[in-house]
Amino acid sequence: MALKLLHSPEAPPCFNLTCPARRASPPSAPWAAVWLPRPAAAAFSPYTRRLDLEADTPFLRQKGIRCATAHTFEAGLWRGPGFLANCVGVRLHDTQGRPLGYAGRRLDPDKARRFGKWKLPPRLPKRDLLYNAHRALPQALRGLAVVECPWGAMRLAQVGLPAVALLGTQLFEAQRSLLRDAARIVLLLDGDPAGRHAAIRCADLLSPTVDVHMVDLPDGADPDDLSDAELVCRLRPFFPS
Repeated sequence: MALKLLHSPEAPPCFNLTCPARRASPPSAPWAAVWLPRPAAAAFSPYTRRLDLEADTPFLRQKGIRCATAHTFEAGLWRGPGFLANCVGVRLHDTQGRPLGYAGRRLDPDKARRFGKWKLPPRLPKRDLLYNAHRALPQALRGLAVVECPWGAMRLAQVGLPAVALLGTQLFEAQRSLLRDAARIVLLLDGDPAGRHAAIRCADLLSPTVDVHMVDLPDGADPDDLSDAELVCRLRPFFPS
């Protein structure tokens, strides 16, 4: 329930519910407290239509993501209007592989700086999801790498390593539950202060139930900044064939 205080210019506003003036006021006073029901939050609605994204785009090539990989992960530039306008889109799925919609990586530097690099569908239940879980979790007995964003998961898939992305730096309880059956977790978060602090937090949360390893990246580097050979060198020891 939400409390809405109504008052007229003639009446002195009183915001203390124990105020004598309020207690003495008749119920019809125009500035009396009125309890209004809070509107129910709208439920998330999956967007299941498949969009025709341009996989062969300079942004993905710069990330080291091959055209075939972009096709597999349904990622690419959207040249139409709407939610993904001027974005590289990435299709999202739940753990069963059912489509949920698209995340958009903003290409306009000014908008990326002002609003954040990523756009997510409204009311997406992000706390319950891990990007690429429907592909990676069946390989959990080999171990799983955990990265921050979809590009890292795609790059690791290119070298044959299963990975999921947090879509950020926070690890929530439902996500922990998805990871608990892995043979081991390898945290490969970004090499900036936020990523390093997040890696420590994630390790603390996961270590009671699963074997956890942290791989540190060079200062300021993301997983997609490394070459395939560098990724294999850093992670292959944790993933027996």
